[in-house]
Amino acid sequence: LFELATAFNEMLSRLESADPELAQLVEWRFFGGLSIDEIAGLLAVSDRTVKRRWRTARAFLFQDLAAQGIST
Repeated sequence: LFELATAFNEMLSRLESADPELAQLVEWRFFGGLSIDEIAGLLAVSDRTVKRRWRTARAFLFQDLAAQGIST
């Protein structure tokens, strides 16, 4: 479990380096448990924009997992 948490933290750091806003979105969704609508309200954007950015963040994380040799 510790290895998984460490790997996730490293992935989130790489995402933050690439796109800090996407990393914040992942933190709000994953750790904060915020909904798409709640995040849209915080960012003053549409829910469609948040959904699109969430898909982008997830794609980045899945690609990073694959690059690390971790299957989903």
